[in-house]
Amino acid sequence: MVKKKLPNNLEDNRNQIDLIDETILNLISDRSELVINAGKIKKKSGNKTFYRPDREAKLIKNLLNKNKSSIPSNKIKNIFKEIISACFTLEKKIKVHFLGPKGTFSEIATIQHFGSSVEKIESSNITEIFNEVTKDDNSYGVVPIENSIEGIVNQSLDSLMQSNLKICSELELKIEHCLISSEKNINKIKSVYAHPQALAQCRNWLQRKLPKVKIIETDSSAKAAQLIKNKIGKSCIGSKKIGEIYNLNILQSKIQDQAGNTTRFLVIGNEYPEKSLQDKTSICLSLKNEQGALYKVLQILNKNRVNLTNILSRPVKNNKWQYSFFLEFQGHASDKNIVNLFKELEKVSQDLQILGSYPKAY
Repeated sequence: MVKKKLPNNLEDNRNQIDLIDETILNLISDRSELVINAGKIKKKSGNKTFYRPDREAKLIKNLLNKNKSSIPSNKIKNIFKEIISACFTLEKKIKVHFLGPKGTFSEIATIQHFGSSVEKIESSNITEIFNEVTKDDNSYGVVPIENSIEGIVNQSLDSLMQSNLKICSELELKIEHCLISSEKNINKIKSVYAHPQALAQCRNWLQRKLPKVKIIETDSSAKAAQLIKNKIGKSCIGSKKIGEIYNLNILQSKIQDQAGNTTRFLVIGNEYPEKSLQDKTSICLSLKNEQGALYKVLQILNKNRVNLTNILSRPVKNNKWQYSFFLEFQGHASDKNIVNLFKELEKVSQDLQILGSYPKAY
């Protein structure tokens, strides 16, 4: 690509920017018309699948590989996520349920994945998200499944293993906690309100910086912000967005104990996505109560050259001392080796549940 000669004066430079902006707008308009047409074609053919995380993953990854601009890839990703989101709502109206209230990391993750144009609906708990998505084929849910510091979110995992919903996609969100208050001076803080997960992720920082403050647990970071607003000596832990929503001061940002603190979220829905460029598969296994049962599973995984990325056990409800196993591995359910894997696993397990094959977080 040959670089054009740049203008020597500001006015000419601005005129070129204006022309480029008009071109971008016209291209977005053309794209939106094609998306509307795609919806009409799908409707005529009886195709009810509108959310295609597999296609979106391919599209975004392809664009990022071609990015030669000075704009970082994560910014390019955000720009196209918003374009896709705006166009997508022209084709089909969908609802996305997230763990509220507004300002939570779950809402931030929802916007990061679906863009800001979809209809976002707050849910009071994870079970409610699963119930709402189960009732409506045109809705999806975003639930936290794992944190890099605190580990698995048991309520999400249990709900997933007991549901007929499928994992459609996954995303990772870097978690940056802030100390927030109506106060302007951190030395005036006497108490900290926060969700137990946030407290656990900022435990060392609190012990170092605010060892004498009173700690109060709350149901959510939004609830914590509501309780401390306009209160003397009170503060809370939450996202920067929480501070903006409730017009509070950020006394200290990035107070999490580990800089790489990341939460993985799952997108749940009523259908499996097709294969993308890089996929993961999640399954639930109930094994026979016999010696070497789990060892046999690991042997089968190795035999079929499957890269296991996660394995966890969860107690079986109403069946004392019985456990189910949650496994995640690389590959898609349609891959030849994964198809063969499932056939062999069915022979050594009491129950095999395919929770989803979906694009890996990108």
